[in-house]
Amino acid sequence: MPEDLNWAIGGEAGDGIDSTGKIFAQALSRAGRHVFTSKDFASRIRGGYTAYKIRTSVDRIESVVDRLDVLIALTERTIHENMNELDEGSVIIYDGERTTMQDVEIPDEMVGLDVPLKALAEDAGGAIMRNVVALGAACAVANFPIENLDEALEKRFSDKGQAIVENNKKAARVGQEYVAEEYDHEFDYDLETTDNDYVLLNGNEALGMGALAAGCRFYAGYPITPATSIMEYLTGRLDKYGGKVVQAEDELAAINMALGAARAGARSMTATSGAGIDLMTETFGLVATSETPLVITDVQRSGPSTGMPTKQEQGDLNMALYGGHGEVPRFVVAPTSISECFWKTIEAFNLAEKYQTPVFLVSDLAMSVSEQTFPPETFDMDEVEVDRGKVVDEDSIGDWQNEKGQFQPHFPSADGVSPRAFPGTDGGAHMTTGLEHDELGRRTEDTDVRIEQVDKRQQKVDTAREQEDFDYREYGDPDSDNLVLSWGSNEGAMREALDFLDERDIDVRFISVPYIFPRPDLSEEIEAADDVIVVECNSTGQFADLLEHDALTRLKRVNKYNGVRFKADELAAEIETKLAEPAEVEAE
Repeated sequence: MPEDLNWAIGGEAGDGIDSTGKIFAQALSRAGRHVFTSKDFASRIRGGYTAYKIRTSVDRIESVVDRLDVLIALTERTIHENMNELDEGSVIIYDGERTTMQDVEIPDEMVGLDVPLKALAEDAGGAIMRNVVALGAACAVANFPIENLDEALEKRFSDKGQAIVENNKKAARVGQEYVAEEYDHEFDYDLETTDNDYVLLNGNEALGMGALAAGCRFYAGYPITPATSIMEYLTGRLDKYGGKVVQAEDELAAINMALGAARAGARSMTATSGAGIDLMTETFGLVATSETPLVITDVQRSGPSTGMPTKQEQGDLNMALYGGHGEVPRFVVAPTSISECFWKTIEAFNLAEKYQTPVFLVSDLAMSVSEQTFPPETFDMDEVEVDRGKVVDEDSIGDWQNEKGQFQPHFPSADGVSPRAFPGTDGGAHMTTGLEHDELGRRTEDTDVRIEQVDKRQQKVDTAREQEDFDYREYGDPDSDNLVLSWGSNEGAMREALDFLDERDIDVRFISVPYIFPRPDLSEEIEAADDVIVVECNSTGQFADLLEHDALTRLKRVNKYNGVRFKADELAAEIETKLAEPAEVEAE
């Protein structure tokens, strides 16, 4: 019996794939099992292949693997799309009564369960419940107590009335009973349940939750895949804390609204994807020059141009690092897991206010839509710390006024960080312009003042390097001569890939980097290794380029840019292959 179960439902966009997968994921989570999900969906509202995949185990899991044990196929295409993941003994549940499924051929080594999903759903109360019938059939295959579905069905349909809830419970049981009665087959699965309590959430939900915990009180955004659900999560919730969510007319308006709210003293945030970041770029310099704290979230997707809006990629790193005309001091933070989306969002707000500069919070599609289970204590609110930086009040404002009693919001302090007074602070009235300005915020073209202000703003980064912990995390064998480096959402797949590599007697030291700028100096770690591989989801190796620049040596690369995230077993195989290749020639 496999230690984990890999389940999927696939069909056409608009067939309720997402809601069905969510119901089953919640049921598994509430049964005390760990869950990790992934989604594959087309860039359209209806039509186009879409799938929802779940990996579940009683042990912690952080990635998907290249295997499917149970597949609910609502279309024949679903079987073809997943054939390379199906194996001997895999179970395929389908409705052979449907016109499009009548000629389906199930490979001999697999188990095909022809279940009349639509007809059974009609008997239970309506054809619309065919997916729930399929869930019941999957429960029979996996030996998963169907009672665990009840709470998830209650959560999903309670707003539609108790009659609808009961009909869905009946539909699930009809599907379970049909498989039990019609198929005399010993399935290889027995899903153990536990008393453990888990929270199930995706990366965008964790980002939104982190913004709330950090004290964000203003969010402006424009709908764009895959960042929109951050705005949806905050809508209604932010109001409860005296905050406001605004849907702007476009991305440029969104960042300018957020900038205005931040100038007024509110912790502010905007989120978008690559195409939206393009439009926001004009304002990056204004945020930095006006020394306004702002969190800008980029949930990356496949580009360039419109690209593939619903597919995975990590192609925006250079834009986060270098976007904007002129030299724009900034921080670039890239969460490496769903739980870290929560904690790094809080950190981003603190960095923004401590150093009065833009902070780019860089996520990606895979992390934004994938759901994972965590113990509730993972998000311990008692551990949340809020640091608003050098905020001055009426008692201390005098220390930052000149001989005329004028407040100096851009005072050239040694650490590069000036005092900050919220509007309404007695004695703190001031102005700031996007033009170069003096310590009072008045525009100037004085060459000495220009140098002083540019150096002051850049000094913030050096100060942060001294004061903050921009370190990496390490896994695997610390003494190994094989070093793998990655950033962003690749961490989970790589951590599980270590287990696959260990089974092949391949030892690896793995370093995951959540800070892109400023970033830890990895030169010594790279120099100490015989083989160094950089893993990332883009074609050119943008992170590898940075590391090569830092260490002045060529590095091996594992790049994936087909729109699909790394899978743990796939990544292990790629690394094994790379390790067998000769080392690159060092740069001169």
